[in-house]
Amino acid sequence: MNENKKPQFIEKNLDSLLSFIERNIDLKHLQKVEKIHIDTLTFQTVPLLPLTVIPIIDQSLLFSYVEAFQDPYKMMYNELLQTCGGSVYSSVQTKDFFPLHIRSNHGIGIIPSLFGLSSKIIYNNMPWVEHFGSRDEVKRIIQKGIPNLNKGLVERVIQTHHFYLDKLKNYPLCSQGIKVSQPDMQGPFDIAHLMLGTDIFYLVYENPLLLHELLDLITETYIRLRKYIDKLLTDKTIGDAVYVHGAIYLGQVVIKDDTAVVNLSPEMYDEFSWQYNKKIFTEFRGSLHSCGKIKDWLYDIIDDNNLMSINYGNPEMQNFQNIYKRNKGNHMSIIGWGHNQDFFFLDEVFNNNIKTGLSLSCQVKNVNEGIKCVDKYKDKNHFELDKG
Repeated sequence: MNENKKPQFIEKNLDSLLSFIERNIDLKHLQKVEKIHIDTLTFQTVPLLPLTVIPIIDQSLLFSYVEAFQDPYKMMYNELLQTCGGSVYSSVQTKDFFPLHIRSNHGIGIIPSLFGLSSKIIYNNMPWVEHFGSRDEVKRIIQKGIPNLNKGLVERVIQTHHFYLDKLKNYPLCSQGIKVSQPDMQGPFDIAHLMLGTDIFYLVYENPLLLHELLDLITETYIRLRKYIDKLLTDKTIGDAVYVHGAIYLGQVVIKDDTAVVNLSPEMYDEFSWQYNKKIFTEFRGSLHSCGKIKDWLYDIIDDNNLMSINYGNPEMQNFQNIYKRNKGNHMSIIGWGHNQDFFFLDEVFNNNIKTGLSLSCQVKNVNEGIKCVDKYKDKNHFELDKG
């Protein structure tokens, strides 16, 4: 596609977009993509490390987030053009190694909404959760116990996923190749932080019992919700892994743990975050995501057979050789290394002759640049689809 030419679905027509994808999708390639992801994340021999290229999408092509938040049609259209960590529309053209999937993109407040907290969209950005006004509200939530799972934003997630699944039925190749993945479920401590705001750091000292009661409730709710929505997901792979959060992740969940990893001491992290993550990993097995600078002590605490891989939201803050060595020693793979960095950021991986144990991603200016980047990468690794 000429990068100066507007796509044929500029009128923001979902069927036109799906028809374009249906004509360009390659199921044989996607089967190869899935296998390479699974193999590298389990430290097997692969023909090359799977690379996702993320072209910058012209925002004028998208519906506003406010519109998409309210309308499954508009949300599906946006998700196909630009989802977390990739683009279905771009990938069917670049033939990169993005595992095609979309999600109900209703933000970080999905589980908090089950407890009555609302999300607010400011300046068309992703939603911000309006946290509790007092600790008495926290006590009332705890007394009520596990909430009704079919309310709040979860109700909207369910409606959106039904729409996705019904719409994809009209496009046989898309229905097979595009997975519907779980929404952003965050993780226990991050959810508690969303609900409490900065007050959570006072509770650690002033009322740890209350915080533990809340974290217990959140963790059990997380587990039940993950099981509850499973029937609306088509995210399964050939192995113990799922399509989610812009990649293929080992296990069945990816726990977001930004707040605790960055802000707590090792002892407090173990007590207030990791023990609750472990309960979820014991139930499902899974992966961990964290932004910010990862500290060395974390790897000693999270040494657990049910934690299978890690995604670093800020790879530029990490020492790659150090974390690769530590993760490999614990048989934990690295997912989506590179994220929103350019292709040259990955040179350290190539220069150290890393051959397995991680998947890669990088940002490019547009689809045409993505095609060139993928072609160059495949040529460099002597990769051919029929042989790879």
